Amino acid sequence: MPPRESLPIAYVLLFFTDFILSLMVTESNRYAQQFITSKGDNVPASLKNWVRITLPEMKGFIACLLNMGINRKPTIASYWSTLPSQFNPWFPKMFTKHRFSHLLRFFHLVNNEGLPVPGGTGYDPCAKYQPLVDHANRVFRHHYTLHQEISIDESLVGTKNKTSLLQYLPNKHHHRWGTKFWMLCDSVSNYCLGFFTYRGARSQEDRDNIIKHGLGYIVVKKLLVMGGYLNKGYHVFVDNYFMSVPLVRRLYPLGTYITGTVRRNRKYLPQNFKNKFSVGQKQYFRSGPMLACAFGEKKSQKNTVILLSSQVIGHEQEIPATHLRHDFSNSKPAIIASYNKFMGGIDTSDMMLYSYLDERRTVRYWKKVAFNIIARMVLNSYIIYKENNKGPGKIKSRLNYTVSIIESLGEEWITTKLSAIHDQRGPKGVRKLPEKKESNCVVCSTKEKRRRARTACTRCNQGLH
Repeated sequence: MPPRESLPIAYVLLFFTDFILSLMVTESNRYAQQFITSKGDNVPASLKNWVRITLPEMKGFIACLLNMGINRKPTIASYWSTLPSQFNPWFPKMFTKHRFSHLLRFFHLVNNEGLPVPGGTGYDPCAKYQPLVDHANRVFRHHYTLHQEISIDESLVGTKNKTSLLQYLPNKHHHRWGTKFWMLCDSVSNYCLGFFTYRGARSQEDRDNIIKHGLGYIVVKKLLVMGGYLNKGYHVFVDNYFMSVPLVRRLYPLGTYITGTVRRNRKYLPQNFKNKFSVGQKQYFRSGPMLACAFGEKKSQKNTVILLSSQVIGHEQEIPATHLRHDFSNSKPAIIASYNKFMGGIDTSDMMLYSYLDERRTVRYWKKVAFNIIARMVLNSYIIYKENNKGPGKIKSRLNYTVSIIESLGEEWITTKLSAIHDQRGPKGVRKLPEKKESNCVVCSTKEKRRRARTACTRCNQGLH
C-alpha cells in the first residue's frame, strides 16, 4: 500500500495501471484509424488532421468522465456551453468539444477486425469490454485482504440498448433493465472482490449444468473459484435466489460456510415450515452442520422467514427497546441478525457507486458497462484509502477524494499539453527578419494604415514590433 500520507492519485493508480491505460490508448487509436480509412475520400473535415491519442490524454479523458459524474448536465455539449449561467471553464481547458467527442466515439478496448459479427459463429456480446472485466478482477483480488464475511448478489448496469445480454429485474429500484453482473463483495467494507457477466444458458452444456446443479450453485461456485476463496473458512451470505439445501451441503466439505434466506417451495425443508407462524414464533431444525430456522417476525409479513446456515448456532438476540414496535417480536434468532448485518454488501456498494456516476445514455451498450467498471475501480480505491488511513488524522470524504483524483489527472494532461505546444512553437520572443525584409505588425496595423516591422514572432511568424 502507498504510505499513509499519500495523495488519492496513488491509490487510483494501483488499479489504473500502465497496462490497462496503454491498452485503451492503443485500441482507441487503432479504431480511429480504421474508421478514417474506411471513409476513403469522404473523411469528415474534423478528422482530416486527426492527432493520435496519448497516455496523458487518456488520463485527462478519464478525469472528464469522473467529473461529469459530479457535475451532471443533460448533454455532452452543455459542458462546453458559453452561456454565462452554464459556463464551466474546466472542461474547455481540458479539451475542445470536438476532441472530447472524438475520444468518446473512438474509445475501445479490443481490435474490431478480429471480432465475429453479431449472429455469427463465435460471437460474444461481452467481447468489447471483457479485457476491462479481466483486468478489474485481477487487481481487485491483488490489492485487498478480505474479511471472513462475504456476500454474493446481482448488480445491474442500467441500459435498454438492443443486446442479447438485456435483463429485466423488477425488484431493482435504480434500474430495471440492463446488463447483469454476478458480484462478490466483502460484507464489512463493501469492497468488490470479483464479478462476471450473466450471459444466459447459451449452450446445451450450460442448460444441463443448470438443470443438474441449479443456477445458484453454479454462480456461487464460479465466483469463489475465481478468487481462490474455497477451503479457507470464509462465510458467504446469499439471498433466496441462490440458497438451497444442496448448496449448503456442497460448500461445507469445501471449507466454506454459507447463510441465507430460502424460499418455502425449495426441496428438503421441514414440513412444519409451511405452516403460518404467529409473531415471535420460531422453530429450529438441525441436520449435521446445517441449521434451519423459521421465524414469524411481524403481523404484516405474509410468509414466514426461513433461513439456512452452516455456521450460526441456534440462539436468540434481544431487540433494543428503542427499536421495538407493537407488531414486532421482542427477540429474534441470531441467524437473522447475522444475515441482516452482512447481506447488504452489493446493494451498499451499488448505492455508493451511483452517487457519483454519470449514467448518460450511449448508443453502444458496452461503453456504459465499461464506464461503470471504471467507476467501480475508483470506488474500490477509496475503500482501500479509508482502511489504510484509519486512526488519527482526517480522512477525505468520498467527494473530496474523487475531486482530488480529477485534479491530479487533469493537471498531468494540461501540463503535458502546454509542454507539447511550447516545444512545437518554440520559446516566446521575436526574431529579426532577413535584411531588407519587412512585415505588417499585427498589433499596430489597421485597415486604414499599415505599420511595418523588421521583427516577427518566433511562434507564429507574424510581424511584430
